[in-house]
Amino acid sequence: MASHTPRPRGPWRMVAGLAVASAGAAGALALANRITRLGVGEPETPLSGETGYYPWTQGAVRYTVKGRGEPLALIHGIYPGASSFEYRKVFDRLAERYRVFALDLLGFGQSGRPAIDYTPALYVELIEDFLRQVVGATDQPAHIIASGMSAAYAIMAAARRPAYISGLVLIEPVGLPGDARPGGRLALGARRALLRAPLIGEGLYNLAASRPGLQLRLGNTAYSDVRKVSDDILDHYYTMAHQPGARFALADALAGALTAPISATFAGLETPALLVWGRHDRSAPMSRARAFQELRPGLELRVFPTGGMPQEEAPDAFLREVTAWLRSLARV
Repeated sequence: MASHTPRPRGPWRMVAGLAVASAGAAGALALANRITRLGVGEPETPLSGETGYYPWTQGAVRYTVKGRGEPLALIHGIYPGASSFEYRKVFDRLAERYRVFALDLLGFGQSGRPAIDYTPALYVELIEDFLRQVVGATDQPAHIIASGMSAAYAIMAAARRPAYISGLVLIEPVGLPGDARPGGRLALGARRALLRAPLIGEGLYNLAASRPGLQLRLGNTAYSDVRKVSDDILDHYYTMAHQPGARFALADALAGALTAPISATFAGLETPALLVWGRHDRSAPMSRARAFQELRPGLELRVFPTGGMPQEEAPDAFLREVTAWLRSLARV
């Protein structure tokens, strides 16, 4: 009589079915993650000027420098595909008046993307070290233009090292009470571990950094109208978002590890600051701009009819307002 393997019965049959289904799902997810990486080439350099790499302690930081005059550092925000690309429409014209340094933060753009824990303290230290060792801010303090979470880090750096920074242009900074922090009841360590997991974490990242995901994010926040997100713009962000190691810093951002509370720091800050806001950014209502003004009475605010990147969507108006404010600092 031919022998046969008994078929599982009852709950064991269900367990076996779930195991097979889970293995199949894991295999499908791994294949999807692998397919996502196919055909992603090297990103093009978005800015003209002299490029260099700052050999920072945690990894190489790429930057572009151009122009002469007072030093000015441009620091991009933190989101999928972020890089100094967001300043591409104002970089050359700022370089007509300033010596402009545009850097890609560690974990982003064409800088190193190590699998380390990314924190606000790490980025504050990077800004301080970059100003001291690359810009040379101990000899002449630098102006800074920074956006989103990075604007919060610039505020913290100015509070810690006021001699390095002469003025701050803050594009929709993040870090007031009520600013969204993801995660629900999961502890930060658990959220970070989940989002860094090779299969599930990479799959969640690839969903956020997919072309539809990027288009949705850019159309709801960076631009006032999704129709302004051209194929060329989308291609650039997609390429940047899928460079090796790009998901690690974003995993920490999505886990809520990169939002720094800055209310007290900003209220006590002595460095001159200009607040910049896009009226049509759906993720950053004007009430947040007014909350910053309440923390620091007399804080000047410039509002543009744009999304969250007025330097991209309204570069002429942005340059006019920002350079006029920066020139006013020299007259004080």
